[in-house]
Amino acid sequence: MPVNEFVESRNGGYYLAGIRFTLDSIAYSLKRGENLDQILENFPALVGREELVKGAIAFIQHHQMEVDAYLERQAERYEELRRQNPLPPELAERFRRYREQKDLKAA
Repeated sequence: MPVNEFVESRNGGYYLAGIRFTLDSIAYSLKRGENLDQILENFPALVGREELVKGAIAFIQHHQMEVDAYLERQAERYEELRRQNPLPPELAERFRRYREQKDLKAA
């Protein structure tokens, strides 16, 4: 996948240029139907970097097939790492309870 002034490739992944924020996060936000304002609200670290986020959104939209393939590879990579390094049961339980509480608050 190509890169530009808004998106760069590092450490086997894609990031917003010049910062440690993954392109994955923006791509998944767009898949959930979020717009620029919602993305900025959900990721306060991006406030003040609106032009960078707009550029990343345009990049994703222009390279949709490549980004989708990249996200699929990333998900496979994550699952493989998760299988190789399972969470201790007590930590997995804490995460499960946290997700349930978060889901209840959102409902």
